[in-house]
Amino acid sequence: MQFIGHFLAFLSVFLWSSLYVCVKILLESFAPLELLFLQFIIGYCFLFILCPRFLKSTLKDESYLILAGLSGFTIYNLFLNLAMDYSKASNVSVIIATAPLFTALLAAFLKIEKLSFIFFVAFILCMSGIVLLSYEDEGFSFNPLGDSFALLSALGWAAYSLLILKIMHKRGNLILITRRIIFYGILGMLPSFLFLDFAPNLILLLDPKIAFNLIFLALFASGLCFLLWNHATLLIGAIKTNVYVYLTPLITIIVSFFVLGEKLSILALFGAFLTLLGVILAESKFSKPISLII
Repeated sequence: MQFIGHFLAFLSVFLWSSLYVCVKILLESFAPLELLFLQFIIGYCFLFILCPRFLKSTLKDESYLILAGLSGFTIYNLFLNLAMDYSKASNVSVIIATAPLFTALLAAFLKIEKLSFIFFVAFILCMSGIVLLSYEDEGFSFNPLGDSFALLSALGWAAYSLLILKIMHKRGNLILITRRIIFYGILGMLPSFLFLDFAPNLILLLDPKIAFNLIFLALFASGLCFLLWNHATLLIGAIKTNVYVYLTPLITIIVSFFVLGEKLSILALFGAFLTLLGVILAESKFSKPISLII
């Protein structure tokens, strides 16, 4: 079961990162909020087709589902897109990559999971590698607003990772749970229509290229990937699942190299090595949990 959990975590991150190509194509036709809303609506409908029933839950369980929807979908995705509007992609990718650290610290604080000394060593290796992967010729520049949005996005994902762990321990129907969370995530986006652009040109969906990429993105990023991720969290825990988040910049760069023809520098290759080393170390048998007093 441990192997299955690690495989599902890697597969979900691999698919999310690979779908960067779809996002890049679709953002030429839709604003970030428009794209998010459309893909989540399609993802919700896809999960409804898979399991056309409704989830029965208590008021307490429903509150966790609401919080998971707001943190994992609304806060994470909206603030990520806002961060990209104000700050450089290199800054955002590095800040988002701190999500596993926040997840681990929050899990330790709430006494949900324990940390290991090796985790912090692995974190330093991974972050060093990601900085090299994300480094651009003009270097990094600090944007208080944009980088703050990225930090809020990372915190949102950390909260979601722990909430889904608690929710999945109830052993309910995975599809129904994920669909309900997506539903609350969509509701959480509605207030943002007041201050963000939302006027999607649906006629563009008649273009086969746009329609295919949107459906592909929605089915995987907003449907299948969350099913895989949620199940992986149940099997191996929030901390070990989130370690795979470190691979996101690496996978994105590799896919971009093969699909989009983007360059891969020596510096990026060294960064890839450090990131992989950190992930392997974090998931190794030497990474035994220790108590952490916060």
